Amino acid sequence: MLEIDAKRRMTNESEMDRAIGHAKEESESEDVDWDYWGALMHDYNAVIKKNPRQLTQMIQKGIPPALRGLIWQVLAKAKDPELEAKYAELLKETSSHEKQINRDINRTFPHHEYFQTEGLGQESLFNVVKAYSLYDPEVGYCQGLSFVVGPLLLNNMPDEQAFCLLVKLMNSYDMRGHFTPDMNMLQLRLFQFEQLTEETVPLVHKHFQNQGIRSTMYASQWFMTLFAYKFPLDLVFRVYDILFVEGVDSFLRFAVALLKANHDRILSHDFETLVEFLKNGLYEQYKNNASLFVQDAYNIKVTPRKLAQYTQKYNAMIQRQQAELAAEESLRETNKQLSMDVRRLEGSLNTLNKEHVEIAKELITRKMDMAELQDQNDVLMQKVSDLTKIVDSQVQEVEERFRAEIQALMEKNMDLVRKNEETEDQCSHLESLLIDTKMKYAESENQKDGLSRKLGDLRKALGVV
Repeated sequence: MLEIDAKRRMTNESEMDRAIGHAKEESESEDVDWDYWGALMHDYNAVIKKNPRQLTQMIQKGIPPALRGLIWQVLAKAKDPELEAKYAELLKETSSHEKQINRDINRTFPHHEYFQTEGLGQESLFNVVKAYSLYDPEVGYCQGLSFVVGPLLLNNMPDEQAFCLLVKLMNSYDMRGHFTPDMNMLQLRLFQFEQLTEETVPLVHKHFQNQGIRSTMYASQWFMTLFAYKFPLDLVFRVYDILFVEGVDSFLRFAVALLKANHDRILSHDFETLVEFLKNGLYEQYKNNASLFVQDAYNIKVTPRKLAQYTQKYNAMIQRQQAELAAEESLRETNKQLSMDVRRLEGSLNTLNKEHVEIAKELITRKMDMAELQDQNDVLMQKVSDLTKIVDSQVQEVEERFRAEIQALMEKNMDLVRKNEETEDQCSHLESLLIDTKMKYAESENQKDGLSRKLGDLRKALGVV
């Protein structure tokens, strides 16, 4: 195993030596410190340990174009034979995103000759993006990913090395959070960007607020494609140079520098033209001066402590929003339960109303029956009185003849009196039921009024008219 590693190092060193020699031959610049870049490629750790600040100074000047791809891999420590072998295996598989990747490939750097036709450029781009969609199923494929890969391939980097460097970007440089379904890191960086904007260019920040412009309208594509979607590639390459040394947070420098450099132009636009300018016009003054772009970016002060404060503020805001959403959901559930209670009580009230009507009808019927019985009793009493008079006026014979009839009538009368008393008792009981029903009805009305008031208060609290 040690022998294999030794051979691999020798091969890599030979490739580096050849690349440096070829770069020297093609370079027309006399300002390139070939010894430094050669030493960095051969023993990165030793060079950094000797003079850590020199790397930042050299990166700000720009990596020699012929060495850029190799230097990026050294800076990111992206050399990974096992991952390269994994890439080869992934190419043999089929991705569910292939159709969408193919559709977007034609729209990736459409004006660059390397990607214009269905040749090596588009094939390499397709392979790297497809392999990553299989390597990281949660991310899969997301529009913008091919623009991150494009600059890697344009710097003399084979597919498998571009794939390894992409994996490094996504994992070690926290780019993955720009493409996950919740895009949590993208949201955080946009928040940090807005905070830096407010601090660095407050008038621009205020103008954006007045015009209803949010960073998501123009800066999302910056962070997701590392400026590669619209910006000239010489600017993009210089951004990558800095990124591989300082991390993706350094990207905030460039984003704020763009706003600061275009301060007056931004203030002169209203909403209709401002979004278009932010997407397509900001880079014009840097179009032929990438070094000025880097210089202006380094004039923007972005410290880890400041970003940590912004992160803490962002997390507190997210927690507050989640708490508000939870409270709102709780209110919805309470409102739902109260609505169900109101409907249940309304149903009970309707039932009570129906029972009340039925009892009232029955009471009226009973009273009518009682009146009819009272009339019958009066008639019978009158007959008894008449018969009594007849009996009194008749002789003993007539009295005896009608005594049985009178006795029967008296018994019938007594029976009617008894029925009348029973009817009066029933009426008294029904009147008691009616009184109880009215009291329950009044109580239900009070409950309904109370619930109606609570419902009204909840609607006011929720802002529902």
